[in-house]
Amino acid sequence: MKQKYSIFTDNEAGIMTIKEFAELDKGMFSLIFEETYEIPMIRAAIKDGKDALIAAIRTPNLYPIAEYVEKIADTIIDEFEKSAPSEEPVELVFNDIKLMQKEKKEAAETEEEASVEIDELLEEDSDASAKKEKKDNTE
Repeated sequence: MKQKYSIFTDNEAGIMTIKEFAELDKGMFSLIFEETYEIPMIRAAIKDGKDALIAAIRTPNLYPIAEYVEKIADTIIDEFEKSAPSEEPVELVFNDIKLMQKEKKEAAETEEEASVEIDELLEEDSDASAKKEKKDNTE
């Protein structure tokens, strides 16, 4: 499933709006939720750092996963650092399928690393047992 986040800054009204959409049908996005923030609050959060901004934009109703919220925060920071923020909404589109494939690949790599570590431990244990057995036989 694809998700889209639209970030719009209305300097005249002093608000920033984030809209969350989900693709319910191919190419057709439906609004899931909309959250509005005061621009001074967003600016203060940006000054306190990216983690503070993430905490500020996450709400009980709008709580993007870590990978998405990182990119949303980066986009907001970029927009607010411009001398003239965009009058048009900035859109970010995420594809859950690509995220799942990435997570599956990372899990397989982690599993392979763990398997190699176990094999090394077994070899070390086997070598220690062989040395002990050899020592016992020579006595």
